[in-house]
Amino acid sequence: MPRIRNRRLSEKVAEEIKAIINKTGLNPGDLLPPETDLARDLEVSRTTVREALRILELGGLIQTRQGKGSTVTLPNTQFLQEALAKLVNDQGTEFEYLMQAREILEPAVAKMAALEATSEQINRIKERFNRARQKVEEGSYSVEDSIAFHHEIMNSIGNTLLSSLTKMVISLIERSTHLTFNIPTRPRNSLLEHERILKAIIKKDPLEAEYAMQCHLKQVKDNLHKVLEGEKGIKP
Repeated sequence: MPRIRNRRLSEKVAEEIKAIINKTGLNPGDLLPPETDLARDLEVSRTTVREALRILELGGLIQTRQGKGSTVTLPNTQFLQEALAKLVNDQGTEFEYLMQAREILEPAVAKMAALEATSEQINRIKERFNRARQKVEEGSYSVEDSIAFHHEIMNSIGNTLLSSLTKMVISLIERSTHLTFNIPTRPRNSLLEHERILKAIIKKDPLEAEYAMQCHLKQVKDNLHKVLEGEKGIKP
């Protein structure tokens, strides 16, 4: 392996160790190779390896204990997003797969929100919806406003891993979603679909919230198909 040069060396080594974790399939609780092995394989000093491990520890990716080495922990959302984006790019993941992931995750999130969201959290979802409704009336409603509504729902559930995964999938598919807002009727229809989801959450009706989200995502997918079929050469 060629010697790592340029940039701050410890940061570059931290990126290399991330790649090792991904490549070898290490799971939370698994031990990293010893510092001496990492230093040898990456052709850097043990001091540089320690600095790199400290960077990863601050990021929540590993935990280091004196005399026991470094173990992989649950990664923070930034690392998860990087890993998922890399997987999508490397594997050439199709729009259909991303949409399928969204259809599995988001109805579950909406259902949980109807069960778990506090009055304060519901008010935040409602406030986001009301701001979006005003923008529709002004003709300035955007994909970002739509996504912000979904994010408020995700923020209202107790499962941070599920909400983080859902946000990541949405961010990866956001480019395609922008295309649907070229359909003149889509902004207002999207708002109406959001209203149905919101009402179900307010009523604390988990099954209705789940179904309303499923219906909304079906409309999202159908509209994306229409746009993409009409735009030759545009990939989702």
